[in-house]
Amino acid sequence: MAEIISPLLKQGLSPFQILSDHPDLNISEKTLYNYIENDVFHEIAGITVLDLRRQISRKISKKKSLKYKKRVDRKYLLGRTYKDYKDYLAQNPDVFVTQMDTVYNDETNGPFIQTFKFVNTGVLFAVLHTSKTADSMKKGVDLLEAVLGTELFRKYVHVLLTDRGSEFTAADAMEMSSDGTRRTRVFYCDPMQSGQKGSLENNHIQLRYILPKGTDLRSLGLVDQNALNLVISHVDSAPVEKLGGRSPLDLADFMYHDLYEKLEAFGIHKIEKDKVVLRPYLLKK
Repeated sequence: MAEIISPLLKQGLSPFQILSDHPDLNISEKTLYNYIENDVFHEIAGITVLDLRRQISRKISKKKSLKYKKRVDRKYLLGRTYKDYKDYLAQNPDVFVTQMDTVYNDETNGPFIQTFKFVNTGVLFAVLHTSKTADSMKKGVDLLEAVLGTELFRKYVHVLLTDRGSEFTAADAMEMSSDGTRRTRVFYCDPMQSGQKGSLENNHIQLRYILPKGTDLRSLGLVDQNALNLVISHVDSAPVEKLGGRSPLDLADFMYHDLYEKLEAFGIHKIEKDKVVLRPYLLKK
């Protein structure tokens, strides 16, 4: 994002003009102003408030700059920042980490795909939603717990790492089971640092081979959870170089068979290697 915004700001374009030409950035004009004014891009691309066209002809006074403060982290972030995450892993190096995100093309009408990546196994899991709200994402975590069962959920989803999207703000609710006991620990990446959950982002690239940006996902055939399970089955059955040519499902079946059995029962299953399809026509077959 910063690579797109930085040169255009320096060319004298306003945030409105930039976003008009780049709807793929998926943020509002107000959000972009907030990012710039709160120095989110400063270290990444050297963008400061002085790059804004409406302020480029004048400097911020020393008195005003002393009063300037970055946005204060919201309550749900307390104890859950990426630094907290790294500290927690340093103290608990053997825990399993699952990364979480959302994928969608139409922010207004959906559908919305809540993705989970079991980092140790490389396996991708996903839940289909009709809305992108904190409550729906919490229900997605509930579904994953129901699929795995409480014991395996707490083993394989011991830590849940996600971004700071508004749909993931219900940290307390995601961390707790229905009986009031803790089932996982939620942590958040730093702003604009998708690479901090790069393992999942790499899976999104494969997911986009089947569900490309700019398309009507429902018209492609993504109409229910069964269709999504088929997509995930093909993604998880594709050979991975880092796994020595084995697929994530091969690895899970061999090393984490208890997890594999639960996923298979839910509808995520191995596809023969020569029959793996990573093209949009998959759901049209």
